[in-house]
Amino acid sequence: MQVLENERFRVEISEMGAELTSFKSKTTGTEYVWQADPVAWKRHAPILFPIVGRLKDKTYTADGKAYEITQHGFGRDLEWQANRESDTCVSFTLMPNDYTKKMYPWDFKCTVRYTLNGASLKKEHITENRSDSAMYYEVGGHDAYNLCWQDGEQVTDYYVAFEGTDKLCRIVTDEAVMLTEERMDVPLDNGRLPITRELFANDAVMAEGLPVRRASIGCTKSSRRVTMDFADFDYFAVWSPYKDFDVPFVCLEPWSTLPDGSYLDHAIENKEGVRVLQPGQSETLSFTTTIQE
Repeated sequence: MQVLENERFRVEISEMGAELTSFKSKTTGTEYVWQADPVAWKRHAPILFPIVGRLKDKTYTADGKAYEITQHGFGRDLEWQANRESDTCVSFTLMPNDYTKKMYPWDFKCTVRYTLNGASLKKEHITENRSDSAMYYEVGGHDAYNLCWQDGEQVTDYYVAFEGTDKLCRIVTDEAVMLTEERMDVPLDNGRLPITRELFANDAVMAEGLPVRRASIGCTKSSRRVTMDFADFDYFAVWSPYKDFDVPFVCLEPWSTLPDGSYLDHAIENKEGVRVLQPGQSETLSFTTTIQE
């Protein structure tokens, strides 16, 4: 476990999956990251790499060859190599091995760097193509933040706020949670998407075309906020597991790419928003989470 710390916050990141496991306020003692209670969900904030979401038939093709890969990719389930850069910065690197090659044929270097600055935590995803052919990849966040920060609050007191719009353009999924070409408008209440159990009855609320790439978890009974800025990511999802009780967390999920669609073929290059790097190229996609107390 790697620890980042300043006078205001303490952050913990596991080398397994390079996963954020704690973002805790020293002022209030509040833990903002979901603590992976398996009754609701066994993860904290997994990194989605090298794919986002499910694949149709659990399969994609590259250069005509079929590959099977686990949902959201293998990045969240492997140990990453940590490199301590300072008291407030640490990076984690994942390289290919025999296990990844069976699912993903390219030679890559993926580095995720966390930097704590005041009340903000920046997460950079740096992906490099070390192959001799074009490499297709996807990356995303799946960060779960606790609700009910203070006594007397309920899940239904919370919302996710968006700026510059009075509705979300929600991507409709089918019974297998595969994307369709259909879109529907989800009205917002003064820019707010209220958190309810039924909101997630059809899985995540996946949105595109946001005029401002920023989302904030807020509460009607408090001025606290958890705000995520994700200018580098074209797509965004809000998710919580659909249970028979109110789940006390919500995930903020910036995605480079959409999950697979029922109307698409299996070719990875045809997925909506998939990234491509030429040999020797690299790119960095970042998002920042800020806590306001």
